[in-house]
Amino acid sequence: MEYNIIIAPDLDSLATEVADFIPMGWKLKGSILEHNGGYAQQLERRPSDAIRMQRKQRPAKQKRTKWIE
Repeated sequence: MEYNIIIAPDLDSLATEVADFIPMGWKLKGSILEHNGGYAQQLERRPSDAIRMQRKQRPAKQKRTKWIE
């Protein structure tokens, strides 16, 4: 299991930074915490999820349909 903590000075920037991690397979863990005058959010993902996300991003091979034309 991988863990990551994102720290930001305000809620808007925290939401923006967290949104960048979601497509990479990260999931929210717990709630938003106040941290040194800012905010923090913990994220987690399984290594198998990261591999699965990389496979999804690969372009699919184009089917050979020349004989149809």
